[in-house]
Amino acid sequence: MSSYSWTVSPATGVTITHNDPADPSATASFTSAANGVYTFTLTRGSMPASVVVTVGNLVACSNTGQDISLFNVANGTLISGNGPAYMFDPFPDATTTAALGVTLNGYYYYMPNVFNNGNVTLCAASPDGLTVAPVASTDLNGSSDNNLGFVRLAIDATGKGWMLAGDGAIVYLASFVANGLNSTTIELVDDNVGLIGGSAAVFQNGDLCFSGTGAIFALANNGAGDTQIFTGNPNGSNTVLTKKWDLVDAAGNNFAGNVNGVAFDILGSLYISAGGTSTTGGLYYIDQNTVNTATGTVQFSLVWSGIGLTDLASNYFPVQTTLPLKLLSFSGYYRNNKTILNWETEIEQGFSYFDIERSNNGNNFISIGTKASAGNGGGPQTYQFTDDLSALSSTVFTYRLKMVDRDGKYKYSNTILVRKESTGIKGITINPSPVINGMATIRFTASAVDNYEFRVMDASGKIVSRQQNQVFEGNNSISLNGLERLAKGTYILQIVNGDKIEAVKFTVAR
Repeated sequence: MSSYSWTVSPATGVTITHNDPADPSATASFTSAANGVYTFTLTRGSMPASVVVTVGNLVACSNTGQDISLFNVANGTLISGNGPAYMFDPFPDATTTAALGVTLNGYYYYMPNVFNNGNVTLCAASPDGLTVAPVASTDLNGSSDNNLGFVRLAIDATGKGWMLAGDGAIVYLASFVANGLNSTTIELVDDNVGLIGGSAAVFQNGDLCFSGTGAIFALANNGAGDTQIFTGNPNGSNTVLTKKWDLVDAAGNNFAGNVNGVAFDILGSLYISAGGTSTTGGLYYIDQNTVNTATGTVQFSLVWSGIGLTDLASNYFPVQTTLPLKLLSFSGYYRNNKTILNWETEIEQGFSYFDIERSNNGNNFISIGTKASAGNGGGPQTYQFTDDLSALSSTVFTYRLKMVDRDGKYKYSNTILVRKESTGIKGITINPSPVINGMATIRFTASAVDNYEFRVMDASGKIVSRQQNQVFEGNNSISLNGLERLAKGTYILQIVNGDKIEAVKFTVAR
């Protein structure tokens, strides 16, 4: 039996552990003190086989766009190293890179930072960075001769590539098929992306990335203190991006630098990069726990300070993102022995369903029904749920929504109180009972003076008699008219005041 051996290049700071090298099922593991690209070679006799391993989870264009490098981060903290670790040079000359994306299988896509008259060139690199090649080119803004001051790209979870570009007046969306080092075609998807809550003038700097549900997260910055996150879904020529958040620090101050990259980590939080100066340049963390729906802001914090970053990317496509379901409103009202609940949401990426809960005492809640998510991204959604209270004697009810994500995580809405309304009438009796010879009187107690309608309905629900009467506070006695025309049988008397209805059954005998 031939023995096995492992080697790694570069070997500095790397430890390999493995079991019996003579065992055909031998396994090996390694630890590394630094980010980078490592080539592991397994040799059996004279037959070597190699595998490339990348250490790090955020890819950056560094050194003013002349290098492709790695950050290794978690929860807003650098795991190892003092900054971006060099991987490869995307261009053999001094050309700089300002747009970067990476696929699930590790291929890199990027563009040189030259977009004269809207012309773009797309390049690709192998996972180890040793082989690079141009794969597509196009004129993104067609007949327009405007220069594109903003061009960025990203890869989605399906392996499709996307470009977002702007000339200060129009935002363009294009796509391409990511196919390794093979040639591809860039297609213009929307020549004027719709923007809600923001303008194309903000898209002077920024980037885009994708969630696992296929939603676009676009970062936009104008260099004048406006740094915003937009969301939406690609929708052909009808694509719309909606501004959701302004980036602020812990004191509420707007981000002052020029941002140029955005990417997700595996937990669904966002990181952004800024080339900037020694005071604003670096890698920043967007903490999902700082989302403030009331002010429409989310906070940033510095992870690494340094200049020279021109873009950021990752191949994490989380379903649960830093911008979770946003509950815009939740309300309820009581009518005809039923509570009607209404609520509205937006940003439902990664969201699964609502569990509607009710309490009779304000403390102990029970589930009374569910509603599946109707959302697919950033658009608003409205919901309604009806709770039949006719069999319950309680008069005050508390409701809340348990909002459950696809990964099982959940949170609760605010609670709302619904009280059974009184019709102002009680103690209803009909004499005689059963009604004989078409003569009957209804007696009841009213809480206030008001006008009421009295309807008599047959078993099919048809109104066979109706009359209007004023009632007075206290005891009332009112004669019912037209009963002499009724056939023998069972009828329903409704006492109606606006949307308030009381009903009582009676029978007619002959």
